[in-house]
Amino acid sequence: MTYKKGYFIKLWAVRVILIALIALWMSTIFGFSAENGEQSQSLSDKITVQVVHILKSDYEDMDVKAKEEYFNTVSFFVRKTGHFGEYGILGVLISTFLLTFEKIRNKKRYIVILITTIIGMVYASSDEVHQNFVEGRSPKVMDVCIDTTGCFMGVVFVTIICFLICRRKRKKCGRII
Repeated sequence: MTYKKGYFIKLWAVRVILIALIALWMSTIFGFSAENGEQSQSLSDKITVQVVHILKSDYEDMDVKAKEEYFNTVSFFVRKTGHFGEYGILGVLISTFLLTFEKIRNKKRYIVILITTIIGMVYASSDEVHQNFVEGRSPKVMDVCIDTTGCFMGVVFVTIICFLICRRKRKKCGRII
């Protein structure tokens, strides 16, 4: 296969940018985990208040006990969705980086899913261990599972997009998968 002049320089530039984005995103996740329990809960509560008012227009008319129960339920889902989303983005970034390597992209796509998911699981585990040393926070196996699932879904998303793009390119060239 022949490449245009400057192809490899652009490819390495993309790789360096992706590595920087991965490091930045991992730092962001670490930063969220470094917040003490009160700070973390405060941020979640701000988001939860918005979500509660979107989901339940008559929230203000509910009695105090019902409000508290509803708020706590929504808060749980907001926090877990945050975990899932953080690691979904990480999965997208890592898998996109891995797919810049032609051997992986053309022959061993399953390895992208495996490597990305393992990296996500290891980072999620280390993140939960880190939380053990933060005041008001504690590690949870369930969070590692949610984080790993988020990472997995991120790489699956990228893999599907990659498959669709490749399929479209092959059809344009007159070849069918």
